[in-house]
Amino acid sequence: MKIRYLGHSCVEIVGKHHILIDPDFTRDPLPDVEYICVSHAHKDHIGKVAQMPTGIVLASQDVCDIALKMGMPSSRLQPVTAGECIDNIEILPGFSVVKDPIYFIVSLLFRFKIPDPGGTPLSFLIHDDANLLHIGDAHQFPPEIHPDILCLPWRTSPIRPEKFKSVVIEMAKRTAAPYVLPIHYDLNGTEADPYELVPRIDSVILYGENWHSFENIELLEN
Repeated sequence: MKIRYLGHSCVEIVGKHHILIDPDFTRDPLPDVEYICVSHAHKDHIGKVAQMPTGIVLASQDVCDIALKMGMPSSRLQPVTAGECIDNIEILPGFSVVKDPIYFIVSLLFRFKIPDPGGTPLSFLIHDDANLLHIGDAHQFPPEIHPDILCLPWRTSPIRPEKFKSVVIEMAKRTAAPYVLPIHYDLNGTEADPYELVPRIDSVILYGENWHSFENIELLEN
């Protein structure tokens, strides 16, 4: 199994299946993706879904409806709900903020626009040589889940940024994940340095754009 970060919230996994999560990548994935998991429908998570030439989209019904309007063929849309399993992909409840009034206000104040419809959020647990949890850009997670790899949304919030980062760090510690893959730190306006994580968390931090390979939960030399 190998994983890599492709920008924004996008993670590529090649193992039992070729999986892409949150397809708003800034670097192209490998060809022949089998599954495209979408945590919610904000553009920095779903933005390039219609550009993908292969792959079945796994997302909530309302997120699939948005993907359809973006040009994704209905034959490649598979609505899912928390509790389902599709091959080695376990669908979990999502906690990305999509309807919170504070998010609406922040979007107006700092982005000068009404936020995009987010749909019903989901999280994804990928079962492979190492289990990987992707929670979109949430700062909560299903409490009973303790993954080997946590995709951690690390960013600078426009409001009380240090408080927000502390909340994210505490969440990461509660997962007890031995490996953390920082994501979402390169989004314009909320950029953050993933190296900030080093003194604040005991997990091994998986940096950069390169592949990180795993076998039986152990990280191999990259």
